[in-house]
Amino acid sequence: IILCLSEKYEIYAKKVLNLLENHEIRALIDNRNESIGRKIRDAEMQKTPFMLIVGEEEEKNGTISIRRQGQEGNGNMSVTIEEFAAIVNEEIGKTLKTFTV
Repeated sequence: IILCLSEKYEIYAKKVLNLLENHEIRALIDNRNESIGRKIRDAEMQKTPFMLIVGEEEEKNGTISIRRQGQEGNGNMSVTIEEFAAIVNEEIGKTLKTFTV
């Protein structure tokens, strides 16, 4: 799920969504008028594996901040869309190996 820090970054969030779709990664944008903390809590409760946070710095650098489900504090990392796509594909590969063994 893509979480915007504020509605000012919805255009960048849509760009991120489009790039993810180009890498065949499904995502949604949470553009509710809620605080980022509330959006993160809701995504955690829904067991969303990755939360992509976009704001001013991410827009300026062309990156996204990743927060993994179940990791608190400084489990965040800032990466490009291509790096995130590689992380997701690696996770899929690990999962597939588990089922094929």
